[in-house]
Amino acid sequence: MTPLYNVVAKCGTYKDKDGKNVQKWAKVGVSVDTREGGIALKIDTLPVDWDGWLQLAEPNEKHYNY
Repeated sequence: MTPLYNVVAKCGTYKDKDGKNVQKWAKVGVSVDTREGGIALKIDTLPVDWDGWLQLAEPNEKHYNY
């Protein structure tokens, strides 16, 4: 199965090189097509300090720091 999207969770902030606060994201799993035509999520881990929301991100997006 080829992953459609990465499943990511916001898990804190960090300061970038300019001193600005930036959201920190962690890859926690992937989404894939099912044989029945739906989408399934495979969650591998969850960060301790996440806000309860998961987001689907294109696998090649560089702005997520996972």
